[in-house]
Amino acid sequence: MPSREAFIEIGRLVCINYGKDSGKLGVILDICDTMTALVDGPNLKRGIYNFRRMAVTGIKLPISKSVKSTTLYKAWEAADLDGQFGKTSWGQKLARQERRKNLTDFERFKVKVLKAKKNKIIKSKLKELKN
Repeated sequence: MPSREAFIEIGRLVCINYGKDSGKLGVILDICDTMTALVDGPNLKRGIYNFRRMAVTGIKLPISKSVKSTTLYKAWEAADLDGQFGKTSWGQKLARQERRKNLTDFERFKVKVLKAKKNKIIKSKLKELKN
């Protein structure tokens, strides 16, 4: 999750964590006041969001204040922000949650069976080590 080095600043990548845009990534374009910022992103509608509704990441995009959406999207693609975020443990966790959410009944059953097999192997190995 957010590190101590992730400060609220222009160009900082944020993840919206509440509302209809929950889970979407955006970049802070301007700081409006002590509670809100102008945020925009490829999958996110440009708008003013409260800091309570966003989680700050450690990734920063070198952009100037209040850039146009097209300029932002070009810089986003050039910096490969989706790829950078996907490499973080936070991004991997969100991808895993999304993948699990889209499983079918039978796929969930297969996951359950594989987990049971794994736990059985771990239990037997622990028993061996104890004896």
